[in-house]
Amino acid sequence: MVLGKSIYQLNGKLLLGAGFRISQMMKKKLIERGYTHIYVQEEGTEDVVPEEIVSEQVGFEARSQLAGKIFDIQNQKEFKTASAAKVSDMLDDGALRDTNITYDMKKIVEEILKDISAAGAKVMNTVMIKTADTLFLDHALNTSVLAIMLGRRYRFSQKELLSLGLGSFLHDIGKIVIQQMNESSDPAKAKELYKEHSSFGYMILSNTPGVTPLETQIVNQHHEQQDGLGFPLGLKGENIPPTKSVVRTTKGHIFRLAEICSVANAFDNLSFNPNDSDEKDPIQAAKHMILNAGTVYNRDVVKTLLSVVPYYPVGVTIKVVDILDPALIGYIGVVAKLHDENINRPTIILTQNRFKKKIKPIIINTQQLKKVVLKVLV
Repeated sequence: MVLGKSIYQLNGKLLLGAGFRISQMMKKKLIERGYTHIYVQEEGTEDVVPEEIVSEQVGFEARSQLAGKIFDIQNQKEFKTASAAKVSDMLDDGALRDTNITYDMKKIVEEILKDISAAGAKVMNTVMIKTADTLFLDHALNTSVLAIMLGRRYRFSQKELLSLGLGSFLHDIGKIVIQQMNESSDPAKAKELYKEHSSFGYMILSNTPGVTPLETQIVNQHHEQQDGLGFPLGLKGENIPPTKSVVRTTKGHIFRLAEICSVANAFDNLSFNPNDSDEKDPIQAAKHMILNAGTVYNRDVVKTLLSVVPYYPVGVTIKVVDILDPALIGYIGVVAKLHDENINRPTIILTQNRFKKKIKPIIINTQQLKKVVLKVLV
């Protein structure tokens, strides 16, 4: 296999450059490092280079800064022997105030906004890859980027996008506190402790200078559900667009920006999750979102999600399940290009036949076909 896209370490240093030939030994080492997916270059796909919505440099900086804040929290040894009630009191009293967790994060989100604006991206055209050893960092960045993409569809102001991006980037910060607690190793208590992470995160941000209620409520409410069965407050939703212009009938409902974070968080958790034994591709993740729209997730935000996240991102490997020409059924290839008119009818390049033998590349614009069914290979 020839590497199609360079791989960098968390510190920004190049691990393997594009064009590097991957041996079985190297493949084994990458898997040991937690890599579950890499881009592979095949003959005829040399020009298929997924465009990054956020530059690698900004991505590295985002992960690095968050990793530093996590390290600061991990150094708070007093959380280890404390109960959930005691930790809550400590955070409420400002136990992590000195970590100033959002100062550098705001700058990072501003850079993310600049990159997205400069790219003019309308859809998430690449796979939001996560690796096992940096899962928390990858998920934080992916959730923030996806939430911002959704906010742009709703024509949010720059100020709202900044708050949405920041709150979504830090939505799980309370989990780091829970991981330091000895009680978290007890399976009987782990489930209940998990439900505390949004409240813990809320308290951390509430005691941080420069944070607004917009960011704190995103963190606090990102697990609330439309049917009122979420946590920590049991708030309900109205399944209406999360914009200022839409009038809410009553108070006490889920904060509209938290509804966006909830959808972005859930989709990224489901899609290509290396810790999920039943790993889902974007189609399966989208089906879950659709089935739970209206009860768990805001129906309008899920609808918007489906216009932003394609079933077949650029660079992903696909298999032809059904097509007008039956001779091509079972052929394997890659997604080469998305089309704005229909993001789920991409241009594909077939590189292998049904017996996985290399063939002369066949380019097909599925948008021009009456019938085509593709399957993402994971």
